[in-house]
Amino acid sequence: MTPRSNPPYKLEVSRADLAQALKTVARAIGKGTGDASFRFEAGSLSIEAANTVADAPASGTWPLPVFVGVSWVRRVARRMPAGNPILLRVETGRLCANRYSEPCAWKPREQPMPATQSREQPAPAKQSETYENVLISAAVSILKPIRVDRPAVEILVAEALARGTSSWCRGLVAWSPEEKKMRIIIENAWMKLAPFGVGMTDLRQLVDQTLRDAWKTNQEK
Repeated sequence: MTPRSNPPYKLEVSRADLAQALKTVARAIGKGTGDASFRFEAGSLSIEAANTVADAPASGTWPLPVFVGVSWVRRVARRMPAGNPILLRVETGRLCANRYSEPCAWKPREQPMPATQSREQPAPAKQSETYENVLISAAVSILKPIRVDRPAVEILVAEALARGTSSWCRGLVAWSPEEKKMRIIIENAWMKLAPFGVGMTDLRQLVDQTLRDAWKTNQEK
């Protein structure tokens, strides 16, 4: 995708409105493949995939449709980036939601593939993607006892790669004696994610937020 510098592609969208739109489209996508389109007209962002369209009020500039793999929709729907409103933008050929991004294009890059066909004819993974998947899978397995799921880890990695720097110092994280078990889990997972620039503080913050969300969910039941 060749970046278009004029006019810019930037929209501000309420976190709640964007989350609702993405969840609607994500449910329709299921485990399918293909692209989702992002269009903006008359103050409304329209997200379309799998014959489903969801709208969210937005403000900004977005001259033409932008297409991104449906994995972007699934991941961001599962775990919204921090901040409100969310800033959607196109930057160096990537569709960004705050710090999370994936490659995008000005036209659909592939047609959705039925799930059965996808299983029968899997696309070969690039070596770099395989390396990333192995490390992320290992970290997710380590973090499973404290309820951190794969989409959350993938977004953490993407944000670290986009940021380009990390706080590698372990001393920035304060641990109490009662947190020894959690410290071991987080440190072991951090060693898998450190090559992507994920800092110890980044991972600790993700774990704390996950546990808070789980506590709120249990309180609401």
